[in-house]
Amino acid sequence: MKSMQITWFEMKKALFSPTILILLVLFTAFNIFTIIVDSSGIKNELTIVNSIVDTYGNKFNHQTLNKMQGDLNAAVQSFDSQYNDASTFLESMSDEKYYAASLEKQQEIDHIALMQKYISIGSSLDSRYADLDVSELKMDSIKHDRLTGFGAKLIENQYDLLIERLDRIIETEEYKEWFFAGDYRMHSELFRTVIKNIAIQGVMLVVLLTAMITNYEYERKTQLVIFAAKKGRQLMINKLVASLFATLIVLVPLFGLALAIFFTVYDYSGLWQTNISSGFNWEYQLPYITWWPIEFWQYLILTIVILTGILLIISGLTFSLSTFIRNSYVTWILSILLFISMFIASGFFKGIWVYIAHLNLSVLLLNPHMYFNGVSNYMMFKHQEIYTLMLWFLIGLFFCTFTFKRFARKDIV
Repeated sequence: MKSMQITWFEMKKALFSPTILILLVLFTAFNIFTIIVDSSGIKNELTIVNSIVDTYGNKFNHQTLNKMQGDLNAAVQSFDSQYNDASTFLESMSDEKYYAASLEKQQEIDHIALMQKYISIGSSLDSRYADLDVSELKMDSIKHDRLTGFGAKLIENQYDLLIERLDRIIETEEYKEWFFAGDYRMHSELFRTVIKNIAIQGVMLVVLLTAMITNYEYERKTQLVIFAAKKGRQLMINKLVASLFATLIVLVPLFGLALAIFFTVYDYSGLWQTNISSGFNWEYQLPYITWWPIEFWQYLILTIVILTGILLIISGLTFSLSTFIRNSYVTWILSILLFISMFIASGFFKGIWVYIAHLNLSVLLLNPHMYFNGVSNYMMFKHQEIYTLMLWFLIGLFFCTFTFKRFARKDIV
């Protein structure tokens, strides 16, 4: 029997398991429900950004904003001849006047208010970026973590690079690109809510299907027949390969269906090439300062690639653990507990060790909204994502190699 056929048969043990299929359906339904519920209050307001991009282009400057303001003032004067200025018109708009107007006129007023909002935000960005003081963050971090010697020097160097990057963003006006206004928090909605949920669900599925494939014979008491056959213990190689391929297959509907619904509900048609460091993407106290200019579509693809890499490594680590436990559900519980422990433990270290402790899979998997971001606290290092994946790939490779050697000589009873 060919090796690929054996691998496929091993994959089927998990992929056609009722438990895996039911979980996949439940997770997908939950993701779709979450997206639809979260979109109920803001979906219509967000469409204005695409109309702005269609009319004025993806980037803006003072001339663009002045033209927009002039066009908006003209629209206000056409709507109500008493006013020739959008700001004055909106200041005069009371709740009583608004609700006394027809539904069609209310929609026009809403449109004027939203346009003025985006013009105002765009006009304020120059001063907001000019007021940013990253050097103050550097001193706060060193003081807070009590860094000295090599640790302090390392963090100082990172912040110096970050200051250079911020200066470059300001110099090239990289932040002057249209995106959803920061108070809608669409970056967080997609990456911190939807994609993080998918990542957590992926861990649950991947750990369980890997454990099922690895422990199938032991749970059905057929190990004495299977592992004593000609193929014998080499079957474990097929099981590992099957676990990795099954992981990829399960992730396709998990990511695909949720993202398809998300981008159907929210219109990103004019924003795929907007940089993540756009000033409109300023959601919290600090803006996103990515280490490189990264467009939205690139960030999305890189995030999916990183999370897929993490889940493949988790599959390999689960495979190794399963050979010791020999029970799928106990393996699942222990793996999830270990995963949670890794995340919690990263906060108990002090000094430079807290930065090293954040080179772990749990932290990387649970923070997809902070990738490539220089102001993400303990994940601020340039190439942090690559370092974490490489480190844990080597750890996973070591444990898998150890597992194969151990299984080749251990008692199969």
